[in-house]
Amino acid sequence: MEIYSTLDQIGDRPAVVLAVGSFDGLHQGHRKILKIVREEANRRGVKSMIITFAPTPREVFSGQKEIALMKPEEKTDAITAMGIDIVCMKHFDLEFAKIGPDEFLTRLLTYLDLKAIVAGPDHSIGNKETGGIEYLREAGKKNDFDLIVVPKTQYKGEEISSQLVRKTLKTGQIDDVVAMLGYYFRISGTVVPGMKRGRTLGYPTLNIKPDLVSCMIPAYGVYCVSVRLDGKDMPGICNIGVRPTFEEEGLSMEVHVFNEDLDHQYGKAVEIRFMHYIRGERKFDNKEVLIEQIKKDIEKCKTY
Repeated sequence: MEIYSTLDQIGDRPAVVLAVGSFDGLHQGHRKILKIVREEANRRGVKSMIITFAPTPREVFSGQKEIALMKPEEKTDAITAMGIDIVCMKHFDLEFAKIGPDEFLTRLLTYLDLKAIVAGPDHSIGNKETGGIEYLREAGKKNDFDLIVVPKTQYKGEEISSQLVRKTLKTGQIDDVVAMLGYYFRISGTVVPGMKRGRTLGYPTLNIKPDLVSCMIPAYGVYCVSVRLDGKDMPGICNIGVRPTFEEEGLSMEVHVFNEDLDHQYGKAVEIRFMHYIRGERKFDNKEVLIEQIKKDIEKCKTY
Protein backbone atom coordinates (compact mmCIF):
# COMPACT_ATOMS: atom_id res chain seq x y z
CA MET A 1 0.00 0.00 0.00
CA GLU A 2 1.14 3.54 -0.77
CA ILE A 3 0.76 6.10 2.02
CA TYR A 4 0.93 9.87 1.50
CA SER A 5 0.22 13.02 3.49
CA THR A 6 -0.65 15.25 0.49
CA LEU A 7 -2.08 14.63 -2.97
CA ASP A 8 0.85 16.22 -4.78
CA GLN A 9 3.15 13.52 -3.40
CA ILE A 10 1.37 10.82 -5.39
CA GLY A 11 2.50 11.67 -8.92
CA ASP A 12 1.55 10.01 -12.24
CA ARG A 13 -2.14 10.92 -11.73
CA PRO A 14 -3.31 7.34 -11.04
CA ALA A 15 -6.74 6.11 -12.08
CA VAL A 16 -8.67 5.47 -8.85
CA VAL A 17 -11.94 4.63 -7.18
CA LEU A 18 -12.00 6.95 -4.16
CA ALA A 19 -13.68 7.44 -0.79
CA VAL A 20 -13.08 10.48 1.42
CA GLY A 21 -13.86 10.74 5.12
CA SER A 22 -12.70 10.70 8.72
CA PHE A 23 -13.35 6.96 9.03
CA ASP A 24 -12.80 7.30 12.77
CA GLY A 25 -12.92 3.84 14.29
CA LEU A 26 -13.47 2.16 10.91
CA HIS A 27 -16.83 0.77 12.04
CA GLN A 28 -19.00 -1.60 10.03
CA GLY A 29 -20.48 1.22 7.95
CA HIS A 30 -17.02 2.47 7.00
CA ARG A 31 -15.92 -1.06 6.21
CA LYS A 32 -18.81 -1.50 3.82
CA ILE A 33 -17.68 1.64 1.94
CA LEU A 34 -14.06 0.46 1.81
CA LYS A 35 -15.15 -2.97 0.60
CA ILE A 36 -17.08 -1.39 -2.28
CA VAL A 37 -14.12 0.89 -3.10
CA ARG A 38 -11.86 -2.16 -3.36
CA GLU A 39 -14.37 -4.21 -5.37
CA GLU A 40 -15.14 -1.36 -7.79
CA ALA A 41 -11.44 -0.66 -8.30
CA ASN A 42 -10.78 -4.34 -9.05
CA ARG A 43 -13.72 -4.48 -11.45
CA ARG A 44 -12.48 -1.42 -13.33
CA GLY A 45 -8.82 -2.42 -13.25
CA VAL A 46 -7.74 0.72 -11.36
CA LYS A 47 -6.40 1.48 -7.89
CA SER A 48 -8.49 1.77 -4.72
CA MET A 49 -7.87 4.92 -2.69
CA ILE A 50 -8.89 6.49 0.62
CA ILE A 51 -8.41 10.10 1.71
CA THR A 52 -8.77 10.43 5.46
CA PHE A 53 -7.86 12.97 8.13
CA ALA A 54 -5.87 13.40 11.32
CA PRO A 55 -6.92 14.86 13.62
CA THR A 56 -10.58 14.21 12.88
CA PRO A 57 -12.73 17.18 11.79
CA ARG A 58 -14.94 16.59 14.86
CA GLU A 59 -11.93 17.07 17.14
CA VAL A 60 -10.83 20.23 15.32
CA PHE A 61 -14.28 21.83 15.27
CA SER A 62 -15.25 20.88 18.83
CA GLY A 63 -11.93 21.65 20.47
CA GLN A 64 -12.39 18.50 22.56
CA LYS A 65 -9.57 16.05 23.13
CA GLU A 66 -11.33 12.87 24.25
CA ILE A 67 -12.80 12.21 20.85
CA ALA A 68 -10.82 9.88 18.56
CA LEU A 69 -11.68 6.18 18.52
CA MET A 70 -8.48 5.23 16.75
CA LYS A 71 -4.94 6.61 16.49
CA PRO A 72 -3.87 7.65 12.95
CA GLU A 73 -1.39 4.79 12.61
CA GLU A 74 -4.02 2.30 13.79
CA LYS A 75 -6.39 3.60 11.15
CA THR A 76 -3.72 3.30 8.46
CA ASP A 77 -2.97 -0.27 9.57
CA ALA A 78 -6.65 -1.18 9.47
CA ILE A 79 -7.11 0.30 6.00
CA THR A 80 -4.04 -1.60 4.85
CA ALA A 81 -5.52 -4.82 6.18
CA MET A 82 -8.60 -4.22 4.00
CA GLY A 83 -6.51 -4.23 0.83
CA ILE A 84 -6.72 -0.55 -0.16
CA ASP A 85 -3.95 0.48 -2.58
CA ILE A 86 -3.44 4.19 -1.75
CA VAL A 87 -4.06 6.13 1.45
CA CYS A 88 -3.67 9.89 1.81
CA MET A 89 -3.66 10.79 5.51
CA LYS A 90 -4.31 14.54 5.28
CA HIS A 91 -3.64 16.88 8.19
CA PHE A 92 -6.94 18.56 9.06
CA ASP A 93 -7.09 22.06 10.52
CA LEU A 94 -9.38 25.09 10.41
CA GLU A 95 -7.59 26.49 7.35
CA PHE A 96 -8.17 23.30 5.38
CA ALA A 97 -11.80 23.28 6.54
CA LYS A 98 -12.39 26.59 4.70
CA ILE A 99 -11.82 24.98 1.29
CA GLY A 100 -15.01 24.95 -0.78
CA PRO A 101 -16.25 21.95 -2.77
CA ASP A 102 -15.17 23.35 -6.15
CA GLU A 103 -11.59 23.89 -4.98
CA PHE A 104 -11.47 20.49 -3.28
CA LEU A 105 -12.79 18.74 -6.38
CA THR A 106 -10.29 20.62 -8.56
CA ARG A 107 -7.48 19.33 -6.37
CA LEU A 108 -8.79 15.77 -6.70
CA LEU A 109 -9.04 16.00 -10.48
CA THR A 110 -5.60 17.62 -10.76
CA TYR A 111 -3.79 14.76 -9.04
CA LEU A 112 -6.11 11.83 -9.72
CA ASP A 113 -7.76 10.25 -12.74
CA LEU A 114 -11.01 9.90 -10.83
CA LYS A 115 -13.20 7.01 -12.05
CA ALA A 116 -15.67 6.84 -9.17
CA ILE A 117 -16.39 8.24 -5.71
CA VAL A 118 -17.98 5.95 -3.11
CA ALA A 119 -19.86 7.75 -0.33
CA GLY A 120 -22.58 7.48 2.27
CA PRO A 121 -25.93 9.27 1.71
CA ASP A 122 -25.00 12.20 3.99
CA HIS A 123 -21.47 12.68 2.66
CA SER A 124 -20.16 16.08 1.55
CA ILE A 125 -16.84 17.53 0.40
CA GLY A 126 -15.53 21.01 1.05
CA ASN A 127 -16.80 23.35 3.72
CA LYS A 128 -20.24 23.06 5.30
CA GLU A 129 -22.94 21.21 3.35
CA THR A 130 -22.54 22.75 -0.10
CA GLY A 131 -20.63 19.75 -1.44
CA GLY A 132 -23.23 17.09 -0.70
CA ILE A 133 -24.48 14.14 -2.71
CA GLU A 134 -26.33 16.21 -5.32
CA TYR A 135 -23.22 18.32 -5.85
CA LEU A 136 -21.12 15.20 -6.33
CA ARG A 137 -23.67 13.66 -8.69
CA GLU A 138 -23.67 16.73 -10.94
CA ALA A 139 -19.87 17.04 -10.72
CA GLY A 140 -19.57 13.42 -11.79
CA LYS A 141 -21.65 14.07 -14.92
CA LYS A 142 -19.48 17.07 -15.84
CA ASN A 143 -16.14 15.41 -15.11
CA ASP A 144 -16.85 11.84 -16.19
CA PHE A 145 -16.71 10.00 -12.89
CA ASP A 146 -19.37 7.84 -11.23
CA LEU A 147 -20.94 8.42 -7.83
CA ILE A 148 -21.76 5.27 -5.86
CA VAL A 149 -23.95 5.96 -2.82
CA VAL A 150 -23.81 3.32 -0.09
CA PRO A 151 -26.79 3.04 2.31
CA LYS A 152 -26.12 3.42 6.01
CA THR A 153 -25.40 0.27 8.00
CA GLN A 154 -27.77 -0.28 10.91
CA TYR A 155 -27.46 -1.97 14.29
CA LYS A 156 -30.47 -2.54 16.54
CA GLY A 157 -32.52 -0.11 14.45
CA GLU A 158 -29.98 2.74 14.56
CA GLU A 159 -27.59 3.93 11.87
CA ILE A 160 -24.03 3.10 12.87
CA SER A 161 -21.85 6.18 13.20
CA SER A 162 -18.64 7.05 15.00
CA GLN A 163 -20.70 9.25 17.30
CA LEU A 164 -23.02 6.35 18.20
CA VAL A 165 -19.97 4.18 18.93
CA ARG A 166 -18.57 6.88 21.23
CA LYS A 167 -21.90 7.27 23.00
CA THR A 168 -22.22 3.52 23.50
CA LEU A 169 -18.62 3.22 24.69
CA LYS A 170 -19.25 5.83 27.37
CA THR A 171 -22.14 3.74 28.74
CA GLY A 172 -19.96 0.64 29.06
CA GLN A 173 -21.97 -1.42 26.55
CA ILE A 174 -18.80 -2.89 25.10
CA ASP A 175 -20.59 -5.84 23.49
CA ASP A 176 -22.58 -3.42 21.33
CA VAL A 177 -19.42 -1.44 20.57
CA VAL A 178 -17.70 -4.61 19.35
CA ALA A 179 -20.72 -5.48 17.18
CA MET A 180 -20.74 -2.02 15.57
CA LEU A 181 -16.98 -1.89 15.04
CA GLY A 182 -16.58 -5.46 13.82
CA TYR A 183 -13.51 -5.93 16.03
CA TYR A 184 -12.54 -5.56 19.68
CA PHE A 185 -12.11 -1.98 20.86
CA ARG A 186 -8.54 -1.54 22.07
CA ILE A 187 -6.36 0.86 24.00
CA SER A 188 -2.58 0.82 23.80
CA GLY A 189 -0.42 2.10 26.60
CA THR A 190 2.59 1.59 28.82
CA VAL A 191 2.96 -0.41 32.04
CA VAL A 192 3.75 1.98 34.91
CA PRO A 193 4.33 1.55 38.66
CA GLY A 194 1.21 1.47 40.80
CA MET A 195 0.27 1.18 44.47
CA LYS A 196 0.78 -2.64 44.35
CA ARG A 197 -2.55 -3.00 46.14
CA GLY A 198 -3.73 -5.76 43.79
CA ARG A 199 -0.88 -7.95 45.02
CA THR A 200 -2.03 -7.53 48.63
CA LEU A 201 -5.52 -8.59 47.56
CA GLY A 202 -4.16 -11.73 45.91
CA TYR A 203 -4.69 -10.44 42.38
CA PRO A 204 -1.58 -8.61 41.08
CA THR A 205 -2.28 -6.12 38.31
CA LEU A 206 -0.54 -4.25 35.54
CA ASN A 207 -1.13 -0.53 35.86
CA ILE A 208 -1.62 0.98 32.41
CA LYS A 209 -1.01 4.54 31.27
CA PRO A 210 -2.82 5.03 27.92
CA ASP A 211 -0.61 6.29 25.10
CA LEU A 212 -2.85 9.28 24.37
CA VAL A 213 -4.73 11.47 26.79
CA SER A 214 -7.10 12.03 23.86
CA CYS A 215 -8.03 8.36 23.38
CA MET A 216 -11.54 7.23 24.17
CA ILE A 217 -11.84 5.54 27.57
CA PRO A 218 -14.80 3.19 28.18
CA ALA A 219 -17.17 3.80 31.07
CA TYR A 220 -15.84 3.11 34.55
CA GLY A 221 -16.27 -0.54 35.36
CA VAL A 222 -14.92 -4.07 35.05
CA TYR A 223 -14.28 -5.72 31.67
CA CYS A 224 -13.22 -9.05 30.26
CA VAL A 225 -10.16 -8.28 28.15
CA SER A 226 -7.32 -9.73 26.13
CA VAL A 227 -3.86 -8.36 26.89
CA ARG A 228 -1.08 -8.23 24.29
CA LEU A 229 2.36 -8.00 25.89
CA ASP A 230 5.69 -9.00 24.34
CA GLY A 231 3.82 -10.35 21.31
CA LYS A 232 1.71 -12.68 23.43
CA ASP A 233 -2.09 -12.53 23.87
CA MET A 234 -3.34 -13.37 27.36
CA PRO A 235 -6.85 -13.37 28.88
CA GLY A 236 -7.49 -11.08 31.80
CA ILE A 237 -9.80 -8.71 33.64
CA CYS A 238 -9.57 -4.91 33.59
CA ASN A 239 -10.85 -2.30 36.02
CA ILE A 240 -11.24 1.31 34.90
CA GLY A 241 -12.14 3.96 37.44
CA VAL A 242 -11.08 5.86 40.53
CA ARG A 243 -10.89 2.98 43.07
CA PRO A 244 -13.70 4.32 45.31
CA THR A 245 -13.21 1.61 47.94
CA PHE A 246 -9.81 3.11 48.75
CA GLU A 247 -10.93 6.73 48.16
CA GLU A 248 -8.11 7.51 45.74
CA GLU A 249 -8.09 10.29 43.15
CA GLY A 250 -7.27 10.10 39.46
CA LEU A 251 -8.16 7.67 36.70
CA SER A 252 -6.83 4.14 37.11
CA MET A 253 -6.62 1.38 34.51
CA GLU A 254 -5.54 -1.93 36.03
CA VAL A 255 -5.39 -5.37 34.43
CA HIS A 256 -5.09 -8.73 36.17
CA VAL A 257 -3.84 -11.38 33.75
CA PHE A 258 -4.92 -14.94 34.50
CA ASN A 259 -2.32 -17.59 35.35
CA GLU A 260 0.68 -15.37 34.56
CA ASP A 261 3.40 -13.87 36.75
CA LEU A 262 3.93 -10.46 35.16
CA ASP A 263 5.99 -8.65 37.74
CA HIS A 264 8.63 -6.08 36.65
CA GLN A 265 7.03 -5.11 33.31
CA TYR A 266 7.46 -1.36 33.79
CA GLY A 267 8.00 0.63 30.63
CA LYS A 268 6.73 -2.08 28.31
CA ALA A 269 4.13 -1.42 25.62
CA VAL A 270 0.80 -3.15 26.12
CA GLU A 271 -2.49 -3.33 24.22
CA ILE A 272 -5.80 -3.97 25.95
CA ARG A 273 -8.65 -5.41 23.86
CA PHE A 274 -12.06 -4.96 25.46
CA MET A 275 -14.28 -7.98 24.89
CA HIS A 276 -17.16 -8.00 27.39
CA TYR A 277 -18.66 -5.76 30.08
CA ILE A 278 -18.87 -7.36 33.53
CA ARG A 279 -20.22 -4.64 35.83
CA GLY A 280 -19.96 -0.99 36.78
CA GLU A 281 -17.48 0.36 39.31
CA ARG A 282 -18.76 0.60 42.85
CA LYS A 283 -17.54 1.15 46.40
CA PHE A 284 -17.30 -1.83 48.77
CA ASP A 285 -17.61 -1.75 52.56
CA ASN A 286 -14.24 -3.38 53.15
CA LYS A 287 -11.36 -5.24 51.52
CA GLU A 288 -12.86 -8.67 52.21
CA VAL A 289 -16.08 -7.88 50.35
CA LEU A 290 -14.05 -6.52 47.44
CA ILE A 291 -11.97 -9.72 47.26
CA GLU A 292 -15.13 -11.84 47.08
CA GLN A 293 -16.47 -9.66 44.26
CA ILE A 294 -13.17 -9.94 42.38
CA LYS A 295 -13.46 -13.74 42.55
CA LYS A 296 -16.98 -13.58 41.08
CA ASP A 297 -15.86 -11.15 38.35
CA ILE A 298 -12.98 -13.42 37.34
CA GLU A 299 -15.31 -16.44 37.12
CA LYS A 300 -17.62 -14.45 34.85
CA CYS A 301 -14.65 -13.55 32.64
CA LYS A 302 -13.44 -17.13 32.43
CA THR A 303 -16.97 -18.32 31.61
CA TYR A 304 -17.23 -15.72 28.84
